[in-house]
Amino acid sequence: MTYQLSSFEFRDYRLTDREWVATVSVDHYTRIEGFDPSFAKAVSTALDLLEARNDEEASRFLIVETVETRRPVGCVFLSADEPTTGRLRLFYLDAAYRGLGIGRRMIEEVIAHAEAQGFERIRVSTYDRHEAACRLYRNLGFREQARKPALAFGQQMHQIEFEKTLPDYSR
Repeated sequence: MTYQLSSFEFRDYRLTDREWVATVSVDHYTRIEGFDPSFAKAVSTALDLLEARNDEEASRFLIVETVETRRPVGCVFLSADEPTTGRLRLFYLDAAYRGLGIGRRMIEEVIAHAEAQGFERIRVSTYDRHEAACRLYRNLGFREQARKPALAFGQQMHQIEFEKTLPDYSR
């Protein structure tokens, strides 16, 4: 089956989306990535912190769903780390919808919001094993700031810190 970007709708996160975000994130990262059960607690804690900031104008919590089924297939969260710095968190897109430009469009949407809010930069942390996400961030103008070994969720990996300066006139 082929999909077009018009087959998807971007909408604001609702508290009723929490169970879906937690379930798909924990399922993917424990089943596919081999993360241990501590990852579930990390997701729950992240959602608690994000939901406390849901009403802040600087935040943009995005859910992507199919137009046909109204089923969520992706999410990304942007909130302020500092007054002029945003942070991306919990970026996820169902495997069936990867490689179609949807993930790129999701990140572009939150970048546009960050620029409109006057952020000077956006940061995101990920792990080296998430090669597609790292490639996407680089393609969108994020620059690697740090890479360090990390034992996280029972896995030995390298944590990578990316940052993008806003507005980015180089693209």
